[in-house]
Amino acid sequence: MIFSTALWASIIALITGIVALWKNPARAVNRALMFASLHVGFWLLSLGCVISDGQVSVGWFRITVLLMVMMPTHAWWVKLVVNGSAESVRGRLWQCRGWFVFALAMAIWIWQYGASSAFYGWQLLAMGGCVVLFAGLAFLELGRLVGIRRMDSQIFLMGVVSAAMLSLALLGVGLWLKEPVLFELMPLFSVALLAGTAWALTTTRMLSARHILASVLERLTLVAGVVLFVWSVQQLALQFVHAGTAYVLSVSIGLWFAAEVHPWLRGLFRHDSRLQQLRRAAFAVTEKELSPEPMEDAFIKMFKERVHTENAVIMMSSQSRLVGGGLDFPADAPTIKALQSLRWVTPERLEREKAIPGRETLQVFLKEHRFALVVTNAGPTLSFVLGLGLPANQKPFTYPGILRLMDVASTIENALSRARYLKQAQHAEQLATVGKLGASIAHEIRNPLVSIKTFVQLLPNHYQEAVFRDKFFSLIGDEVGRIDRLTEQLLDLSAPRVFAVRSIKAHELLNSCIDLVAAKAEDKGVQLIADYRADDDLVYTDPDAVKQVVLNLSFNAIQALEVKNGERWIRLETTKVINGLELAIIDNGPGIAQEAWNRLFQPFQSTKSSGFGLGLAICKDILSSIQASISADPPVTGCGATFRITLPCQPPTS
Repeated sequence: MIFSTALWASIIALITGIVALWKNPARAVNRALMFASLHVGFWLLSLGCVISDGQVSVGWFRITVLLMVMMPTHAWWVKLVVNGSAESVRGRLWQCRGWFVFALAMAIWIWQYGASSAFYGWQLLAMGGCVVLFAGLAFLELGRLVGIRRMDSQIFLMGVVSAAMLSLALLGVGLWLKEPVLFELMPLFSVALLAGTAWALTTTRMLSARHILASVLERLTLVAGVVLFVWSVQQLALQFVHAGTAYVLSVSIGLWFAAEVHPWLRGLFRHDSRLQQLRRAAFAVTEKELSPEPMEDAFIKMFKERVHTENAVIMMSSQSRLVGGGLDFPADAPTIKALQSLRWVTPERLEREKAIPGRETLQVFLKEHRFALVVTNAGPTLSFVLGLGLPANQKPFTYPGILRLMDVASTIENALSRARYLKQAQHAEQLATVGKLGASIAHEIRNPLVSIKTFVQLLPNHYQEAVFRDKFFSLIGDEVGRIDRLTEQLLDLSAPRVFAVRSIKAHELLNSCIDLVAAKAEDKGVQLIADYRADDDLVYTDPDAVKQVVLNLSFNAIQALEVKNGERWIRLETTKVINGLELAIIDNGPGIAQEAWNRLFQPFQSTKSSGFGLGLAICKDILSSIQASISADPPVTGCGATFRITLPCQPPTS
C-alpha cells in the first residue's frame, strides 16, 4: 500500500482531536478542533485505502475527494468558532452557505468524472483556488478582530492555509514527477501542521502567529546553516584527512558553530527589545530610588509607560496580608491561594484551562480590577503580586512576554523587599543609636541638673544677694537651654525623616556630633580629636543625615577601641577635594580584617558578636540619597580604620 503513512497520520489526527477535547471539553474552540481533527483523520484514512494491492479503488477515491472538498466548509466553521463572529449554530450554518455550495458543486463534478487521471490536475487547481479564496476572505476579516480573537484567528489561518497549500503542492508535484515518496510525505506534513495548530489554540501558553513563524524560521535557518557549514567543513577536511576524521572534525566544528550562531539568530528573529528596555528601566529604578514608597511609585510609572497600560498594581506582603494599589487581601484568601498555585494568570489562560479550584474567583478578580495579567513570586509563601491592565493596542500578553515580565517582576520584588528591610533596619539602627546616646545625654543632662539643684537649695538663704541672683538666673537659663538642645537633638535623631539638602557649615555640624559622642568617649577613655584642614567648609547636604552617619561611625570606632590597651583616639579630619569636602574618621584601633573589608558595605556583613551587620550598608544608602559617598581605606596592620565621606560642595543637579 503506497499510502501507508496516511494510516499512521490518520491515527495521529484522531489522537489530536481527542487530546484537544480532553484539555477543556467545555470550550467551543476545543470541540470544533476535535471535529476538525476527526474530519482530517477520516480523510487520511480513506486516502490510505485509495491504492490497495497496486489497484486504484474508485470508491475510496471518491470518498477521499468528497471529504477533501468539504474541508473548506468545515474550516470556515472552525474559523467562525475561533473568532466568535457567530455564536449560534444557525448563524454559523448561514455564514458557511457559500462554501457548502462550492463543496456540493465539486462533489457532483467528481462523481461525474470519477477517478479519471486526466482530471486530477483540474481538481488540484480548483482546490488551490479555493484555498487562496479562503485565505483572502479570512484575512479581510482579521481587520475587524481585536485581542485574543485576532491572535487565535491568525494562528488558525496560518496553520490551515499552510497545511492545505503544502498538501496540494506535494500531491501536484507527486503526480507530475510520479514520485511515490511525495505522496507518503504529504499526510505526515499535513497532520504535523494540524497538531501544531491545535496545540497553539488549546495551550495555556498563549502564542502569537508572528512568534510561531519567527520560531520556525529561526530553527529552519539554524538547521540549514549548520548542515551547510558541516558539509563544507567535511568536504574541505576530506582533502587532507581520511573520511572518519573528517566526519568527527566537521561535526565538532558544526556544534561550535551552532552554539555561536544560535543566540544571534534568536535576536534576529525574536524582536523583544521592548521587554529588554523594560528590564533595563527596572534596574535603573533600583539604582536611583532607595526608599520603598518612591521606588514602588517609579515601578508603577515604568509599567504604565513601557507596557502602555493604564492599570498597574504592585502588592506586597504586610502582616499576613497582601496590600498595595488600594487592594488588601488576607494571605489565606481563596484568590491569593489560587494565584499562588498558578504563578501567573490571564483571562485567556482561565478560558483555555479545565475548571480548576478558584477559577471563578480569579475570573471575578481579573474582571473587577481590569487586569490582563497577574504574576506572583515563586516562593513557598505569596509575598508579591504584580497586576497589569490590557495594553493600549488591545493585544493580550503572550507566553514569551509573560516569562520576561516574570523575570522583571522578580527583580522588582527583590528590590522592594531589600528597600523595605533596609528601611526597617535603618529605623532599628536609629533606635540603637539613640540607646547608645542615652548614657551620654543622661550624663550631659545630669551636670546642669546638679548645678540647678545646688542653686535652688542655696536660693532661700542668698536670694537677697544681687550677685547671687544674677548668677542664678544666668546659670538657670544656660543650663535649661543646654538640656533643651540635647533633647531636641535626641528627638531629631530618633524621628524618621525625608532628607533635604541645603547649604551648611561642615565644621559646625561635626562639632555638634563631637558634643554628642564626648560623654561616651570619655567613659571609655577615648580621646576625640578635631583636625579641620579644609579652609572652606561650606557643603550642600542634609545635616541630620550626615549626623546620623558620623555618630554611627564614631560609636563603631569607640566599640572597636574597647579591645585596645594604651592610648585610644578618634580623629575627625576634613580636607578639600575636587568639587567636594572629604571627612575622614580615623581611629587607632585594631583595624578592619581583609576578608571583611572586601564586603564592608554589603548588608548582613558584620564582624561583631551582636547586631545585624546593616549599619554600614545603611550609612551608604543614606549618603547616596544626598549625593554623597563613603569608602574605607584598605586595611593596614596596626594602623586602625579610616572611613572617608565625601560631601558635595555644589548644589544638587536634580
